[in-house]
Parts: sequence; C-alpha cells; structure tokens
Amino acid sequence: MACYDAPAHMTEEIVNARKEAPRAIVMSVWMGAGTGLVFLIAACFCIGDITDTATSSTGVPIIAIFYNSTNSVAGANCLTVLLTVICVFCAVALTAEGSRSVYAFARDRGLPFSDLWCKVEPKKQIPIFAILLTIFVQLAMNSIYFGTLTGFNTVISIATEGFCKYPDPPRRKMKRGHVSHYSTLSIFTDVSYAMPLLARILSRIAGNRTDLDGPYSLGRWGLVMNVIGFVFLVFAAITFNFPTLNPVNQDDMNYTSAAIGVIMLIAIITWFTTGRKQFTGPRSGGVVFEGGVAHVTEGSTSGDEAVMGEKNLR
Repeated sequence: MACYDAPAHMTEEIVNARKEAPRAIVMSVWMGAGTGLVFLIAACFCIGDITDTATSSTGVPIIAIFYNSTNSVAGANCLTVLLTVICVFCAVALTAEGSRSVYAFARDRGLPFSDLWCKVEPKKQIPIFAILLTIFVQLAMNSIYFGTLTGFNTVISIATEGFCKYPDPPRRKMKRGHVSHYSTLSIFTDVSYAMPLLARILSRIAGNRTDLDGPYSLGRWGLVMNVIGFVFLVFAAITFNFPTLNPVNQDDMNYTSAAIGVIMLIAIITWFTTGRKQFTGPRSGGVVFEGGVAHVTEGSTSGDEAVMGEKNLR
C-alpha cells in the first residue's frame, strides 16, 4: 500500500492522463490491498514462534518464515528472490517518478540550477539530468546507513512523512532477554496530500470554490471524504512523530520532527533569497492529449507554443 500516487507524477507522459492516471491510482490501491492481505494472512499463519522468528540468524523475520515453512534453503531463497525482484522494480519506478517531480519543480524555477535539471534529452524525450540528480541523492541518502542507523531511519521517516506513506511496524533487533530499538516508525501520513485537502475544504467553507470538471467525481460526498482524509492525515502527522519505545534515549529517539524543522528552515531561507523572485508555479494552459489527439487548453495560443512552453514529455 505504497506509492500509489506515482501516476500523478507521470501524467505528462500518459495518453489521456485525466482518465487513465486516476484509474491507475485506484487500481493500484485495490490490487495492493488484495494481494497484500492474502500475503500477510499466509505469513501470519506460518510465523510460528514470534521470538524465534524475530531472533532468527537470518536477521530478517520474513526470510525466517520462508525457511520454517519450506524447510529448505533453496525454497527460502527462491521466495526471497521474488521479494528482491519486486524491490528492484519498485526502485526503478520510484526513480522515474521522483525524477519527474524534480523536472517539474525545476521547470517552474523552484530549484537551484533549474535550467539544467529541466532539460529534456531530445532523442529519448526524458529529463536525463533530473534522473541523474535523483539517483545521486538516493545514493547519498543510502550511504548514511553505513555511518548511523538512527540517521538513516530519520531520513526514511522524513521521506515517508512528506511523500507517500504506508504503515510499517517498528523493527527491533532482539536478543535473548534483551530488546533494543532497531528502527524508527515509518510514518503513514502524507502532508503533501493534507495541504490540497485543506485548501479544498476552506474554499468550500468560504464559498469561493472552483468546480474542477473531470471524468471522475465524488459528487456530494466529496467534501465529506476530504474532511475525513484531512483529519486522518493531521492525526497521523502528529502522533507518528513520537518515539516508538519508552524510556527514550538517543538511539530510540524519533528525530523526524527535528529534521523536518531543519528542512522547513532551509525552505524558508531559499524562498526569501531566490524562490520568491524565480519560482513561477505550475503554468496554466498547455496541451492535453486525449485519445491520442492534442487539445490546446486555456492560456495557450498555439499547440507548438504550448508544447515548447511546457516542455511536455511524450
């Protein structure tokens, strides 16, 4: 149940995006929920003794479950390889969608050296420099793991709080007679979703809402669902910044709130120094492709000009 918002970051490369992107998001939720529930039920029935599973020499409980269920090293390896392949493909997909977010933000003049990051490779029509920047940042962040596990967990928590979240129980490295904190709690809230929900709710209350026409609509239930989603996200954003163990020490502390404060400080500084002068925000108008046919939307004078102005990826 993670990263189901990925199609939203790839809309400029999706044909008939206003219909297909929401459909892909909803389908990923249903498919992830169904397959994930079946997998978790099977894993829970095969878990055996919880303490033995958690303290297995494999170091990874799910691998211990595979081994205990198959009584075969080869069988456990095959099942583990399946998870590894899934993780590899997910990493590629996350790099693709993350690079498009970098590209879009740079196109709107929101990053240092925006002219470089928003360049599109003419032949393959992909933002190659944005992809390279995304990969470099991922490598740099992953390298923190070799220095400090607490710092690495903090980085993961920041990413999950600001981007796409899923519930992940606290991990502990357990020994006989001793339990020590192994990982901070991955937060399953999404601040980036809460902000547009709040804006939509306030526009309804103030009476100056803008009707957003599209192929899908919640109708009269839209406001109700927005409020429920916003309340849940605010609750999660607050509670899941708390430490997962008590008493708290320097290794058990959840430093997510402090790290987010630093990031917000940097964002404020960059806004007042360069952002407010350069950042344009998403442009209105452009070319919308529906059924393979290009339509020039409001704010554009011609198809060619819109394509060049928006640097659409197709």
